[in-house]
Amino acid sequence: MDHTKAWISLSLIDDIGPITARRLLEIFKTPENILGAPISRIKELGILNNAQIKSLTRGADSQEVEQVSRSLDRIGAKAVGMDDPSYPEALRHIDAPPVVLYVRGSISDLQPSVAVVGTRSPSHYGKEMAYAMARDLSTSGISVVSGLARGIDTHAHRGALKGIAKTAAVLGSGIDIIYPPENTDLCEQIAEKGALISEFPPGTRPEAGNFPRRNRIISALSTAVVVIEAAAKSGALITARLAAEQGKMVMALPGAVTDIRSKGPHQLIREGAMLVRDAADVIMEIAPQVKGFIKDTERTGESGNDIVEACSGRAMCIEDIAQELNITAVKLMPRISMLELSGKIMKVDGNRFIARSRNG
Repeated sequence: MDHTKAWISLSLIDDIGPITARRLLEIFKTPENILGAPISRIKELGILNNAQIKSLTRGADSQEVEQVSRSLDRIGAKAVGMDDPSYPEALRHIDAPPVVLYVRGSISDLQPSVAVVGTRSPSHYGKEMAYAMARDLSTSGISVVSGLARGIDTHAHRGALKGIAKTAAVLGSGIDIIYPPENTDLCEQIAEKGALISEFPPGTRPEAGNFPRRNRIISALSTAVVVIEAAAKSGALITARLAAEQGKMVMALPGAVTDIRSKGPHQLIREGAMLVRDAADVIMEIAPQVKGFIKDTERTGESGNDIVEACSGRAMCIEDIAQELNITAVKLMPRISMLELSGKIMKVDGNRFIARSRNG
């Protein structure tokens, strides 16, 4: 069996969820080994109940596997198994990592990233803040992750598309079922500049139970989660709770105390979430994590001297600095942000940067 189809088959077997699949993979290493293992061997492991053993014996519907493959080809998407180099490392370490991610677009260069989530019925203030925060994060080289829902999610994706970094939409439906349907054009833009992601096979309808599952992916992909307007009981607060359980930062934008949409963020702040007012506050809070990411992925020096030297004595725009250093603007911007925070460079008119004088 084709390796990708083996991953799809494993993910489609009834009663075998992400947690069970991971336990089996720890033992058998590959989906082919799981699917081909003698049932006697499966039984003696003692980790599956009778229903799971029957489902594994029966296997996935071969016609459904072929249908999924054809659907992916039709929309220009792919299935990414857990052993794929592009499978996000952060997802491997959560309690129930998706067996397969269905991806349209590219999930490379998503880090560092921040999730911006909130109510489906935002105020004018909430819409403006979500758009501006996502735009400014993206302009600073921070990818924006959200869930494509109406309201805050939609405005966050739109704002992120105005920057330079990627935006990723994690769906609670199959990757070919766009919900809400009015975001179809937005999805095309996201797929072109970032990625549409789902753990649900093509054709899956956007059922209510799917959205809490997708929320754990949103939080896992992000360095921090920012909540902008949410009721006291909402999907955004579920995402925030999952983020806290995953060891991620939780941030909240305050609002009017008389607005019911402020109850969620204010509750989070009372519980210890960081109060943030804009993208600059978010970047300041995640600076240590972004700096660590830069150290891990860039080999041009921890100090950023290459950037400082490039714009020493002259103001340069991002594109010119990137060209001179032969790196992409997406990889450059987080380093620029860190150098701004450390006071080594400063922004001047026209969105250009110049090194600060060493003499003050």
